Amino acid sequence: MIIAVTAGSVELQAADDFKGFKIVAAPGLSAPALDQALAGIATVEPDGTTAWVKQAAVKRLRAEQPPAEWVAAFDKMVESVRRFGWVKDDSVRAHIETA
Repeated sequence: MIIAVTAGSVELQAADDFKGFKIVAAPGLSAPALDQALAGIATVEPDGTTAWVKQAAVKRLRAEQPPAEWVAAFDKMVESVRRFGWVKDDSVRAHIETA
């Protein structure tokens, strides 16, 4: 699962791939532009290499009303990474990469 970010858009790609979860920023996207694009979706850590993505935001990016089976698979993915400290409150940790 990839959250693709450009200066003008945020898109969920590979939405059915529950084996990986990351944010991919467009080349040349500045840290302030990334923060602005992800407002309401994720909070970027100060080091700029990870972010905390709101679970509800991922579901909204998937579809207005994601199918129940997709929601169940997403929730299972979240629970599988909880033991590693990758879940905090209502958010899931994601690596940030540059495309």
